[in-house]
Amino acid sequence: MDRRVRLQSGRISSWIASALAVAALAIAPSVAAGRAPLALGQVTTRLDRDSDALRSAFRSAVERELAGIDLSNVKPSDRYVLSAALVKMDTRADGERTETTCVVSAMLTRERGGALHAIIRGRARAEDSPSEARSVELSAMRAAVHSALIRVPEALR
Repeated sequence: MDRRVRLQSGRISSWIASALAVAALAIAPSVAAGRAPLALGQVTTRLDRDSDALRSAFRSAVERELAGIDLSNVKPSDRYVLSAALVKMDTRADGERTETTCVVSAMLTRERGGALHAIIRGRARAEDSPSEARSVELSAMRAAVHSALIRVPEALR
């Protein structure tokens, strides 16, 4: 009887292993399908006065904006990579105000093969008192990121 129990136990173990393998195969496509159709690629700043703080602030702005994009209309089988660059940040100050103009360029490529799908530009301007120069620059940068990335769903149709 002891041997019989071991055999049944062995059959049950192999049955459980088989069932788990089948379940894993059944779940795999849905896990892959749950992957976001848009991944973040390279995020760069192309400015003369580049700094770690500016690069970090730009990357955070891109990530935050990307997280809020509605990609429900993108085909589940399509996969893209978004790369973004801060290409211009001009700040001018006179006695009464500081004005910053930012330009962001975003590029959408296909994940497989890297074929170029779209280039999107965003531009924004912000102004405030000279004492708020850093805040003005960050506001213009965030608005330029928003201006570019708000067009991503349309570009992916």
